[in-house]
Amino acid sequence: MVIPSLNVIFEQLTRTFVPSFSQAALGIPYAQLKDIIYPSPPYKHFQIKKRNGSPRFIAEPRQRLKVMQEKVLTFLEERMSPLKPAVHGFVPKRSIVTNARAHCSRKTQFVLNLDLQDFFPTITFFRVRGVLRNRPFNFSHEVATVIAHMCTLNGSLPQGAPTSPFLSNLVCRTMDRDLTDLARRNRATYTRYADDITFSFAVRTASRLPAAICVVDEDGHLTLGAELQDLITGKHHFTINPPKTRLSDRARRMEVTGLTINKFPNVRRKFIDRIRGALNAWERNGYAKAESGWQARVANAESGPYEKKPWKRQTRTGAPPKLQNVLWGKLLYLRMVRGKDDLIYTRLAERYNKAVLKEQAAGPFKAPKLPVEPVVRDKVTAQDACFVVDWYGDYKDPTLGEEMPMAQGTAFVYRELGLLVTCNHVFEWEGKVGKADTVIDYESPYLTSKILQLIQPGTKKSWPAKILYRDKQMDFALLAFEGDPPQHRYFSAMDNPIESGAQGVLIGYPAWKQWTWPDFNDQKVLNRTFPHVGMNSFTISGAGSIRPGNSGGPFTDDRFRVAGMAQRGAYMGTGHDECLCLEILDGLIAKYKATLVPPVPPAPATVLGAPPTPAAGSAALPLPVPAAPAATVNGAAAPAARAPAHPVPAAPIPPTLP
Repeated sequence: MVIPSLNVIFEQLTRTFVPSFSQAALGIPYAQLKDIIYPSPPYKHFQIKKRNGSPRFIAEPRQRLKVMQEKVLTFLEERMSPLKPAVHGFVPKRSIVTNARAHCSRKTQFVLNLDLQDFFPTITFFRVRGVLRNRPFNFSHEVATVIAHMCTLNGSLPQGAPTSPFLSNLVCRTMDRDLTDLARRNRATYTRYADDITFSFAVRTASRLPAAICVVDEDGHLTLGAELQDLITGKHHFTINPPKTRLSDRARRMEVTGLTINKFPNVRRKFIDRIRGALNAWERNGYAKAESGWQARVANAESGPYEKKPWKRQTRTGAPPKLQNVLWGKLLYLRMVRGKDDLIYTRLAERYNKAVLKEQAAGPFKAPKLPVEPVVRDKVTAQDACFVVDWYGDYKDPTLGEEMPMAQGTAFVYRELGLLVTCNHVFEWEGKVGKADTVIDYESPYLTSKILQLIQPGTKKSWPAKILYRDKQMDFALLAFEGDPPQHRYFSAMDNPIESGAQGVLIGYPAWKQWTWPDFNDQKVLNRTFPHVGMNSFTISGAGSIRPGNSGGPFTDDRFRVAGMAQRGAYMGTGHDECLCLEILDGLIAKYKATLVPPVPPAPATVLGAPPTPAAGSAALPLPVPAAPAATVNGAAAPAARAPAHPVPAAPIPPTLP
């Protein structure tokens, strides 16, 4: 007879008997819990305005109930299996940005937006109790009833309880599964953010949209497909909100959860223009006049149309917020959407910080600074992220003889401070040792007294460096400063691979001599090169533009975002000027970082109240086991041809530490 472990027995009691659940999950006796939630859980009610001006009714739990709901939420999350990838609302590390990015592709031609009407009120007490009785929780009828009663009000989920978002995702799991399958069968993409449902399609014309999802007639009228309507309204008992159903195409602005996705997740131009206008008023007139002007605009628009009001949100005080707080929030939202190293955000945030410092210098003024990344924005700042790679040493091979190899290339700081990218062949010297043609590697055991340094011509200084990672097949290497790094910047990356015909800038130090500045060579992308697939590499115009010494330099777009890394150049009319695409760079960096992750330690002994780990041979409930995140490394195996050897100066440049 198999005897279950103590932890398994304890977990079974918690999931089966209400007194055990109350004590284990909430830390209070069931008698005390009954006093809180019966006959009806305590809430306070108020309303706020929606974006369109209509009221939104909020039911916020009283403090003692809210504490219990937060404990229930933790208890359920510990036993929850992962949600579908299509779900982006109320999920850690997902947001409106990840929801929009799922549909952001050059292939996307149409976007269908749906809204579920009265989303939380549609999720009833009985639906909540039903999902709690099933996998992965398997609660008894009594325990599921208590949890559902704690988390619902008047028979449905209240908008304002901390448990409502989690439970709504739980109830919608089967609908997400069915709609994901519907999208897959019709070659579409499906996501959901709370009550916002989005489908995107790659078909070229509206007549080819899948009839199961939507149909557009000759007059341009949109009709939802019978199968889609049956799944949402018939099988899963939600109601579609017709006024918020819309279809957009690439010829116009395509939006997902309020963000445009025609090129990349982005805010509307008007949003950025309003930030610029407020900053202009602040810089030109001072904060006091800018603030009074802002308050006057809000007051004057109070009786006007709702959509034209400069401030539409409702605050607890009932008064509009200060201008500095509005700018602070809008700029942080812009940072979240466009990225922390976005050039537009960076410039606006620096203007905001400068204005704050000016006010603080003039007198008392409280305002926090915005985070600004040291990202490359132009040719001047690019020099703070590009370095000359220089190495030399004494080579003594007992068979071949002696030599003093030396080589140079270009390296640039990519995506984060302190991490530099270059080509692997920069660390290989080709020449004759004695009478034999030889390739000497920087890490050869016969190379001694070797020096590897990163030189910044703009400051006329150099710093010792070390090699972190090398991939000979892809001709890729990672470097880092040895010791304290200098002040420097980094290059951000493009949102998508660069396209054929796009203009760009090749940056590097070809044929570098002491203290010469980097070259900025305007070039155009020609095409992808065989055998690479999916723009793993691309060629650029101007045969021979990647000259010796330029290998390892960045190729950027017109906004100085990295599109790829220069690898090899055409020679005497043969070959191509070829760059390794940013997707491969990112994959190789991820592969390197995966080697830094320490091994997972053995699981600690399970304590009472936590999800159990049954001993071998013991009986246990079918509890969910959280899956370890899978590291994704770009698996492209196409070899990148090695660049020609670089010429070297007549004598090495000694390192000069700052």
